[in-house]
Amino acid sequence: MTTINMNNNSSYNFVAPLIVADADSKVEVVFPTSEKQILAGDAIVEADVERTTTVIDLGQLSADAELDLNVGADIPIGALLVVKAQSDATARTVTLGTGFSGPAIAGVISKTKTASFIFDGATFVAMAAAVQID
Repeated sequence: MTTINMNNNSSYNFVAPLIVADADSKVEVVFPTSEKQILAGDAIVEADVERTTTVIDLGQLSADAELDLNVGADIPIGALLVVKAQSDATARTVTLGTGFSGPAIAGVISKTKTASFIFDGATFVAMAAAVQID
């Protein structure tokens, strides 16, 4: 399928990879979509993950929080998730609950931390330790 940008006459096309193991099969791929969710950092936060790339921003936490995911049926292996949270005047921890495999995100007083995850077909698995970004 070719798509043409009518503003500048550029064209874009998906190209199937040459993978021997996929010979004579029909492989369906979820169209890539992304979104940012800004959620209140309550004691228990539930997020719906339905896109191939999702950013969950918990804002400034005033208490420790647990983040649970409702993972959509069409989420493919390799989908990406980023969780972002800022501690207030107390270091706040985000415990990773349903839908995650990985350690809690330990906060630092008045600082923001982010953590990245990749979907392995069952859960979002932490790709590295959380990073302080400010």
